[in-house]
This record gives sequence, structure tokens and C-alpha cells, in this order.
Amino acid sequence: MSRPDSVPTRPVPASSFDLKTLWHLLLERFWIVLTCLVLGVLAAVGLIQRSPVLYASTATVRVESEEQRILKVERVSPEDRGGLDALRTIEQSFKSRSLLERVAIANGLAKDPQFWSTQEEPTLQQLSKALDDIITARLRRGSRFIDIVVTHDNADMAAKLANSVVREYLGQMYEQNTNAASDATSFLATEARRLKGDLEKVETSLQQFRKQTKSVALEEKNDVVNARMKELSARVTEANSQTIKARSDLEQVQRLGTNVEALMVVAAVTAEPAVAEARSTLSKLESEFASLRQRYKEEHPRYIEKVNQINEWRNTLTNAVYKVPQTIKATYDASASAQAALQSEFEKQQELSRNLTDEVVQYQKLVREVESIRALYDAVQNRMKETMLTRELKPSKVISHDTAIADHKPVSPNKRSIMLKGVFGGIIIGLLIALAINALDSSIKTVDQAEEYLHLPVLSSVPQLKAQASLVVREDANSPGAEAFRTLRTSLSMLGRAEHRRTFLFTSAVPSEGKTFSSMNYAACLAQQGLKTLLIDGDLRRPSIQKSLLGHRDPMPGVSDYLTGRKHFDEIVQAHDQEKLFFITAGTLAPNPAELLAQNGIVPLIDEALLQFDRVIVDCAPIHAVSDTLMMLGRIQTVCLVVRAGKTPRRAVARAIELLYKAEAPVAGVLLNRVRARGLTRYYYDSYYTYTYSGKYAEKGVYGAR
Repeated sequence: MSRPDSVPTRPVPASSFDLKTLWHLLLERFWIVLTCLVLGVLAAVGLIQRSPVLYASTATVRVESEEQRILKVERVSPEDRGGLDALRTIEQSFKSRSLLERVAIANGLAKDPQFWSTQEEPTLQQLSKALDDIITARLRRGSRFIDIVVTHDNADMAAKLANSVVREYLGQMYEQNTNAASDATSFLATEARRLKGDLEKVETSLQQFRKQTKSVALEEKNDVVNARMKELSARVTEANSQTIKARSDLEQVQRLGTNVEALMVVAAVTAEPAVAEARSTLSKLESEFASLRQRYKEEHPRYIEKVNQINEWRNTLTNAVYKVPQTIKATYDASASAQAALQSEFEKQQELSRNLTDEVVQYQKLVREVESIRALYDAVQNRMKETMLTRELKPSKVISHDTAIADHKPVSPNKRSIMLKGVFGGIIIGLLIALAINALDSSIKTVDQAEEYLHLPVLSSVPQLKAQASLVVREDANSPGAEAFRTLRTSLSMLGRAEHRRTFLFTSAVPSEGKTFSSMNYAACLAQQGLKTLLIDGDLRRPSIQKSLLGHRDPMPGVSDYLTGRKHFDEIVQAHDQEKLFFITAGTLAPNPAELLAQNGIVPLIDEALLQFDRVIVDCAPIHAVSDTLMMLGRIQTVCLVVRAGKTPRRAVARAIELLYKAEAPVAGVLLNRVRARGLTRYYYDSYYTYTYSGKYAEKGVYGAR
């Protein structure tokens, strides 16, 4: 047989991995899948048994797009009217620590054994943490409804806590609105009292001056001057009013500090263009993100880009809110500067009136002071009344929509879901493990794999047998194993003319491949065919022919005795009880088999054997174990490499073939031994070796071996 163009020294990918191959692979590894399935079911059952029974109750609130107003007055701390960002803010507010502490106090959870089972009295922080674990706030997609879901092992307690969360949230919002209005009212009341005292003093002075100077005549003389002075007085008054309002806003935002949520309810903050623009842009981005999240996963570039944009605009909104106090401070400084400028202009106008008498100047001064203080006092009074009115109005943007009702149908554990996850999880894990084991398995299992990888024909494939060290062709002639060796005999006989196929050598890459078993049964097949066959044990280090054929290891002359010249050929040939079958044992164990073969060689022994026998079969040592095999190739016409299916590494077989080719060995092909007729290889034997004998041959055997 001609040598292939190339000898593989490393694995090559399989040409195909179809569904049929996968199916047989799963059959072969079915025990792994079944084991993982059982473990998955047991884990699911254990999880169901250990999981506490929980009930859920849901309370729903509705967030109005605009707050309903009874009076058209400006609030001190108006609610945010943003889009999705405002809804998300309200959603997260239901999980705030301050709200959870209010719920714990309002319901007396510290002393409620249904909620806190331990005897040690918990702190508010522990109670809020426990509430945070069982409360979930979810914004319904595409709506303005927020569901507050409470999960607890007591259905009545779950409903009670869900309703309490909504109730305490509404109360907290009312208190925040009332506190903000109260702070503004207190400041305005203090300012009003001061202005009232100043106004009374100025009016008293003006009245006394009129009595002393008869101011009617003075007024007629200074109409022109008064007109100008009146205009400037109005402007100064307006500037004073703006300054006071700016100072009021400044003090309010300074009290709130860096609390972004609190600052967002201040009118001066929400009216800032940068804040309004950031809120609008953030709302648009979050709306786009809500749509984008349905199409892409978290690792998608567009998903990551949109998340980064939202974070940047949130930071921009926060920075804009933080800059508002500076803007208000700048506004206050500008108002104060404008007031000072108008005051300066007003003083210039006073210079024009110096030509008048001191009485006229004094009179005009008193009149202006009275008008200025009165206007400022009226403005403060009106603002204080509006603030007091808004304090009494309850916020109506967040409205309780549905109250929670105790539902005695448990939501956890979901037995069906857990069991399905356990079953499918076990199956998937089992499949992955089976595929992983198959991927890590570097052995050759099938005829197709052997021929595809080794670039050599498979002469025959011997199935897994119960007794490997026996003459199966004689003891069980109708078995698939016997038929496999008859197939091997036929395959080797078709490789060329008979005179060119008289000497055969069986070897393997590594030990325990079944080469001795294969060589014995092949020799027996040749003997059954009527050919006088000689089987030579060429493994001088670990001989096994004698033990396999005779059942003992008593000293018998053999190959080593012939090579050393102690015995002649006729003295070492032993006859087997099967007709036409003879054998030569390895003989006396030699301390240096390699040197013995290198000096004398086995060629004379084979030459002499060919004079008396039709076929000579040599069973030699594994190629990778020792170099003895490569020194026995002198008269060998056919080399058969035995490979144990499902065990021998592919690289070891490829390396053995490469060594044989370098030694110019006439490699005929591969004998695939101990192939398991199940799983991936089952379909070879379902069709190849189930064709049994019938009639008289079914009992006696085709060659009468029984």
C-alpha cells in the first residue's frame, strides 16, 4: 500500500458535526445529563422547601402632569413638572430612608412581633433596612402610575404597610411644603414689622413738618422737581422690592444647602434657564433610552452611549442646580447695585433742588420716604398673604389611585417556575458538560474519525468484548468480534498478491491497545482458512502470547533463545490445539533486548519461518515504549497499527505512524479495537455486525469452530 501524501502530526478539525453525531454523543453521555437533571430537580425541591411563603400587596398612586390649583397664586416651593426624570424621582422617593422611618414609627413596627420577631428592640435604621428589603416601587411603562409592592409572610401586614407607605409619603410632601412656606412667611413677617415701624416714624415726621412749614405753598413751587423726584422714587422703590425678593430667595436656597431635590421645588431654581434646559434634555434622553433599552442589551455601544449621555446631563442638571444660588446671589448683588445706582441718581436730583428752600427739600424728602416705605411695606404684605395661603393648600400632584388589599395567594416560592428552572437548568448544564468532555476527549472513537485524522484506511473495527485475551474467532465464531477479525483478514488479503502478503506485524502506539489479542485472532482466522500460520511473540520485554494461548508463563524456549543461538528453529516452534496454528514464545527474558535485536536481528527467524509456514504474524512491542519494533521491519510485508477506540490520544497515534514511515514500514492501515457499540459509535454496529447466521450455521459456526 502506498504511503499517503502527508502524515498528520496534530489534530485536524472534523469535517462535520451533524445532528446525528450530536444525538449519538448525547446517548453516550446520557448518564451525565441524567445526573445533572436529577441534581437540578433535587436543588429545585430543596429551594422550594427552604423558601419562605410570601404574600404581596400593591398600592397604586397617580402622578398628575400639573398640580391642580384652587387659587392662581405662586407657590414658594412648586412641584417639578418634568417628564420621565420627575416620575423616576418620585418613584425612588418611596424608598427613601426618611419615609421608611416614618412608616416604621407610624405602624409601631419596633414592637410588632409579626414584623420584628426577635426580642431585642430594633433601631430605626434596622427597621428602615428591613422595610427597604420588602418594598418595591415600580413605574408602569408608558403611564404615570407608580405601584408600591410590599412582600411579607403575612398578607394583612403586606397590605397594611403598602397603604401606610402611600399615606406617609403624602403626609411628608405636605409637611415639606408647609415648612418651606413657614420659613418664607417668618422672614416676610419680620421684614413687614420693620417696614411698618419705619413707615410710622416717617409719616409722623412728615405731618409735623407740614404743620411747621405749611407745605401747600411749597408743593406749588416745586411741581417740576417733584415730578422728577417722584419718578426716581418709584424706580428706587421697585429696586428695593426686587432686592428684598432676591434676598428672600437667596436665604431660602442657602437654608436648603446642597439638597438637589429640595432645591428643585424652589421657584427661583426651576425658573433658571440652564436648569429648565437640562431637565428638558434629560427628559428627552430618558424617553429615548426607554425605547432604546427594548432593542439593545447593556453591552451594545448605542446602549452604553445613551447611558453616558444621560449621566452627563444628570451631572449637568445637578451642576446647574448648584449654580442657581450663585445666580441668585448675583441677582441680589445686581439688584443692590441697581438700587445704589438709582439712589445715586436720586441724590443728583436732590442737588438740583438745593436752589429751593431747606423747607422744600426737607418736605420732599419726607414725602418720598413715606411713599417708598409704604410701597415696600405693601409689597411685603401681599407676598406674605400669598405665602400663608399656599401653606394651607395640600399638594395634589401625587394622588392615591388604588389602595392595597390583602391577597392570601402566595407569590413566592413559585413552584412551577423553580421546578422548570431546575429541570431545564440541569439539562442544559448536563449538555454543556457532555459537550465539554467530548471537546476535551482527544481519542479516536469511530472509523470516520480515524480515517479523517490519520489519513489511513481502517481495516476493521473490533467491538468491545468481555474477554479480550482469548481466541474469540474460535470460542464465539458467530459474535461481532469474530466477524470483525474475518473482516480484517479480508481487508488485508485484498491489498495485493498473496506472495506479497505473507508476513504481518501487529503493533500499537502505546501499551494496552490490544495488539496481542488482535494478532492472535488474526492468526486464528488465517488458520481457519487452511493456511499454516505461525504467530511470533516479538515483545521481548513484556511477552504475553504464551500466557494468552496456554494460560501459564512456565519457561519455554523462544525468540530470545533463537537469537542467542541456544535453540534451533524447530526447537522453539510450538503447536496450538487449533489446526494449522503454531506459535513461538518470546523465550527466556533477555536483559538487553534492544542490543540483541540490533546485533542479530529477527530477519533469519522470519526467513526460516517462511520456508515452513504460509503466513507469519509478529506481535511486537508498542512503538513509543521501546525501539524494538522499528528493528523488526526487515522482512515485514504488512504492518497493522492497533488503536484502542476512545482511549489512545490522537497525537500518540499520529506520532507512531510518523515513526513507522520514517523507518519505511509498509503500513497497511489501522485496526480500531474495543469500539463501544453505544453513543457516538453505536450506529456502526447497528448496521455492520447485527447480520447474524441462521440455520445450521447459527449453532455450529461458519467454520465449525465450536
